[in-house]
Amino acid sequence: MTAATTPSKSGKLSLIIAIAVFTAALVILLMTAGLGNATQTPEARVPVAVSTGTVKIQSGFETPINVFGLIESPRATSLSFDMAGQVNTLLVEEGDVVSKGDVLARQDIQRLNARKRELQASLERANADLELARVNSERTTSLVEKKLESAQRLDEVKASLNVAKAQVSEMQAALESLNVEIEKTTLISPFDGVVNRRFFDEGSVVSAGTPVFGITGIENYQARFAVPADVVDQFDLNEPVLVSVGDIDVAGTVTQRLPVRNVQTRTIDILVTLNSNERVRPGDMAILSGFRSHSETGSWLPVNALSNGLRGLWRVFVLSNEQNATLEARVVEVVYTDGNNAFVRGALKDGEVYVSEGTHKLAPGQMVSIPSQHQAGAR
Repeated sequence: MTAATTPSKSGKLSLIIAIAVFTAALVILLMTAGLGNATQTPEARVPVAVSTGTVKIQSGFETPINVFGLIESPRATSLSFDMAGQVNTLLVEEGDVVSKGDVLARQDIQRLNARKRELQASLERANADLELARVNSERTTSLVEKKLESAQRLDEVKASLNVAKAQVSEMQAALESLNVEIEKTTLISPFDGVVNRRFFDEGSVVSAGTPVFGITGIENYQARFAVPADVVDQFDLNEPVLVSVGDIDVAGTVTQRLPVRNVQTRTIDILVTLNSNERVRPGDMAILSGFRSHSETGSWLPVNALSNGLRGLWRVFVLSNEQNATLEARVVEVVYTDGNNAFVRGALKDGEVYVSEGTHKLAPGQMVSIPSQHQAGAR
């Protein structure tokens, strides 16, 4: 029993000694590593080179806006006949250029000519009756003066004469009215223009007021824009502007600023008369560029200078004034961005130097190097 017990105690003692030696070695190793880090100087760390800009605080800023409108002709109309009838002559086609006073179409006037002949015959009969009444009046007047006829008879004759005169006037008025109707059967261009639409062919029976032709004036076109009320004052009358139509810019002049406001959109219409009709047509979409003023105080920064912050805000890294500076994170709010630059407001001061790009690789307190010349600010 004594001999067996001795080897067992010797093995446990060896295990304890081995554990103690391993623990002591580990402690010495950790202490050595800590002392090495503690003795490393800040100068031994290499600062990160960054691109920078300078904060420029400004009161208010402007943002571009585009106002959309349509090209239209100053004069455009749909021509129609005043009375129903059959169209028997069309003298122009779509696309034809017409001048003021040109005859465009005619209606069939056979019935009107027959009615005119009837009225002319009635007028001739009325004139004959008038002549007879005048002769009777003169004869009766002579007899009354000779006291061969009563005064009552003279009154009757004069009344008949007045009736005959009224009938003649009535026939003449009816004939003049018919002549006007005959003139209205001829469709005449009211101004110089281009035929943009023909609605009927020869032989069609049209109602009064039904469009037959569409005419567009050939004067310089104009563009109509519905401009928001807060920016309309920047477009003064007679001010030259550029209007974008597709891929071209057309020069024009503001000729009208209407005095009424649209009750639904709260916009005000302005009219821009174009200097040339080349390459534009009525109905084309037009764009008028302007700007909107904002009163916020802040600074323009490139969007690459921003990194995600908390609760929808953003961070900007600002440098200290030392040559090897450390980064400080400033919280800002983005007021406006155009995709490349952003106008921000927040904990920034005028003249501070900020990191303009690569902020996703940086952290607050990190040491960076400042280039000899700061990059220019965003705006």
